[in-house]
Amino acid sequence: MSDIAVKKLAEMINAPVEVLLKQLQDAGIQVSGPDAWITDAQKFTLLAHIRQGTTTTTNSGNKITLKRRSTSEMTVGAGGPRGKTVSVEVRHKKTFATGGQSHEPSHDAAPASPVAAAGARVSRTEELARQLSAERQAREAAIHKTEQDRRQLEAKRMEQRQPAEIVKEVVAEPPQQPAPIAQPVVEPIVVPVAEKVVVKEPMVAPPPALVKPVAAVVAASVVTVAPVAPVVATPAVASNAITPNDNLSAREQRDVVVAAAREEAASALKRRPSKLKPKPSLAPREVVDTREVVETVEPEVEKVVVVASTVVEKYSEATPSDDKKSDKKPAKSKVTGRGGREELHVPSSGGNRSGKGKGKSGGRRDAFKPDSRQQNNNNAKHGFEKPTAPVVKEIEIPTTIVVSDLAQKLAIRATDIIKAMMKMGMMMTINQAIDQDTAILVTEELGHKAKPMQEMDDAALLAVMMGQDVTEYAVKPRPPVVTIMGHVDHGKTSLLDYIRKTRVAAGEAGGITQHIGAYHVDTDHGTVTFLDTPGHAAFTQMRQRGARVTDIIILIVAADDGVMPQTKEAIKHAKAAGVPMVVAINKIDKQGADPDKVLSELSQYEVNTEAWGGDVPVVQISAKTGQGIDALLETLLLVAEVQELTAAVDSPATGHVIEASIEKGRGAVATVLVRSGTLRRGDLLLCGAEYGRVRAMFDENGRPVKEAGPSIPVAVLGLSAAPEAGDEVVVLNDERKAREIAELRREKQRDTRFAAQHVSKSEDFFTQVKASERAQVNVLIKADVQGSVEALRSELLSLSTDEVEVRIVAAGVGGISASDVDHASASKATMIAFNVRTDATARKTAADNGVTIRYYSIIYEVIDDIKSVMSGLLSPEVREVFVGLAEVREVFRSSELGQVAGCLVVDGAMRRSLPIRVLRDNVVIFNGELESLRRHRDDVKEVHMGTECGIAVKDYNDVRKGDSIECYEKIEVARKI
Repeated sequence: MSDIAVKKLAEMINAPVEVLLKQLQDAGIQVSGPDAWITDAQKFTLLAHIRQGTTTTTNSGNKITLKRRSTSEMTVGAGGPRGKTVSVEVRHKKTFATGGQSHEPSHDAAPASPVAAAGARVSRTEELARQLSAERQAREAAIHKTEQDRRQLEAKRMEQRQPAEIVKEVVAEPPQQPAPIAQPVVEPIVVPVAEKVVVKEPMVAPPPALVKPVAAVVAASVVTVAPVAPVVATPAVASNAITPNDNLSAREQRDVVVAAAREEAASALKRRPSKLKPKPSLAPREVVDTREVVETVEPEVEKVVVVASTVVEKYSEATPSDDKKSDKKPAKSKVTGRGGREELHVPSSGGNRSGKGKGKSGGRRDAFKPDSRQQNNNNAKHGFEKPTAPVVKEIEIPTTIVVSDLAQKLAIRATDIIKAMMKMGMMMTINQAIDQDTAILVTEELGHKAKPMQEMDDAALLAVMMGQDVTEYAVKPRPPVVTIMGHVDHGKTSLLDYIRKTRVAAGEAGGITQHIGAYHVDTDHGTVTFLDTPGHAAFTQMRQRGARVTDIIILIVAADDGVMPQTKEAIKHAKAAGVPMVVAINKIDKQGADPDKVLSELSQYEVNTEAWGGDVPVVQISAKTGQGIDALLETLLLVAEVQELTAAVDSPATGHVIEASIEKGRGAVATVLVRSGTLRRGDLLLCGAEYGRVRAMFDENGRPVKEAGPSIPVAVLGLSAAPEAGDEVVVLNDERKAREIAELRREKQRDTRFAAQHVSKSEDFFTQVKASERAQVNVLIKADVQGSVEALRSELLSLSTDEVEVRIVAAGVGGISASDVDHASASKATMIAFNVRTDATARKTAADNGVTIRYYSIIYEVIDDIKSVMSGLLSPEVREVFVGLAEVREVFRSSELGQVAGCLVVDGAMRRSLPIRVLRDNVVIFNGELESLRRHRDDVKEVHMGTECGIAVKDYNDVRKGDSIECYEKIEVARKI
């Protein structure tokens, strides 16, 4: 041992510092404070002082508690076979304070805290145990004598009690009825003792039907229950019990009385009549648990309050003489009225079914129910009553609701809702959706109440379903997901082909199925997953959905071509998504390659490479020879390591849909890229608005797999339908919840579609019909700067008329690429290249697809050409051209032709194949055609000016002398805008 500080010694022996300082002072050791040091000699001096028992402590919590338990038996009830024997367990606990201080036993007394070393504590305990040994023997003798006296007193009291007196104290019963048991009232006679007693609830056999009040007798504490009204115990009553012990406190006396009352209530609740023995009469059973407050005043100012609970349960059984089973009696309860009186209440329902029960109990029931016959007659009627007022329903209306669903909620016919909406000026069908405000107005119009529904969004519902915290799963590094982007003809496809050729096992054609769109490559340094995004729009759409599908972007730039428009677009995509880039300068083996020029051009677009002091890695490669491919893969893994890409492996899988399709014989096939967790066969998958269990999974080589970890693409079978590309994929455990979320998303899509197609007014309908009849000119604009794009857009949109509409399908900055040509071909659009040109691939694609590309440098030329295209879509204008005029000089009759007019051509020429007009006083009176045109009885096709001729007008016989016949021609003239 060595010197030690007082505070440290107190911590070692688990004693308060103040107590240890006091002990040191009593032992004659002078210390300055808790930080003072004591030697080994002082420690031995302190230990000797403690062993001598001379140390005093000021801590009242230093106590020693002794416990003892004893079991005895007692007989309750009448003597003979109707009595019963119960076991009583008495628990004793006494706490002694060290240092000779007085201590009052209490439930809350805790064992004394150690104040010295372990050796001193053991010695003091042994000494106290020897001192208490003699006291224990004397106490046991006193308890034995108390038990004998208690049994004698109980036997004497039970002999004096009479059942008739017990019944009379509760309620006066008619003489015909069996006497019920009076409610026992607890009268505690408190006998203080030197020990605290806890009475355990006795375990007894089922008692007979007639139970008399008993007294719970406890060793060393006597609690007597007498069948008298609640009274205040006097010293005279207390003198009948055993002489109290002065060492029992008032609190312990109260605890003893409460424990005895509870024991009596619990034992009474367990009394049940034995069904094996016949009963001579119908005897109601009482379970006593009285709620009375009894004040016990002792000769010295001790006051004990005892609270007990009473629950009365009564039931009847058939007598041995009855052949039939008697009906069950209703339960009766006693309620305390004013002044502490107890009133007997009988329920109005129950009892004998017809009010004609056998035995004497029927008279008692009739006394309490004078109108029982009338009540029985009323109960015999059916319970349905026709409502006298209209039923007003209160429903919740979602954001949109179909008319049929609203009718179902209101429990009315859909035609009633349609009629109400017609009165409000809205034409609806049963399958049309209406908005929330309209539905509320219609509901209130029909006399019901409606309120907006607090709908849980599908994202919130999914968050509730995904309640598990992924942080509780162990995370591990995952392979990076890499997207290759760049300008066309810069070697993107060649790079992918070379990686597949050198990194895929031999014997597998192509190394990847084309529709997968994603594959992973195993290298010496790790695994890399490549994602093939054929269009920039698809890549951007995935970024907008918030899915971090791509971790790294490889930006490929040709060394001989430099930065091109699609290269700029790829840079914008990467910066907008916040994804790191790795620049791969391709075609370094080609003549005219200038990598420094590429780095200079990239710096103009804020791409600072490592060679120029930035943080963007640059790798020079040749997709044709394979030069630098290994360095590129190592760089990708290095960037991924810097990003610390990790994912939980054992958690439920999450990911995104790369693409989806419907295949014959396989159904819906979705290509899923797992982001975290492990996707296993049999998992319940939720993909956007579709769900289903994974029936089978295939890797990029078409081989079946059982599971897929993070950053691994697989083709999944088993979904209800093909999801949309870019949808989020999650694995759920509850199929019902998955179906609910999928249906909620489908409903939103349906409501959106209905809202777009909804026509609420007739004028809107005619406007749409008129708009559908208009011709459209689809235009795709590519310009050099954004300002030119905006100018062209606004000017061309202003050219739209009621007959022809100009629609801009796409507009962008940069040269025309093959993807732009494909877009224009799909939308049947005219491509406008304003100060930009088209590469060879795009020109070839345009020639193959028949897409027209127009090059302009002046904006007015663009407007004029678009006007010409629009004019070509206009319907032509029909015009009438004057041909000739003839005057009627004479009218003849012909048996073959009827009326024939002899005319002189005064202007132009008259042609037989053209339509004519008959004018009288310069007013057109007939429009028709020539039936015959003759000159000297010969049919001719044309008669010129100054020549006479005969004209027969078809279907007209009212030609008069002096009329004029005009010949004209209808021609179509193209209109212009």
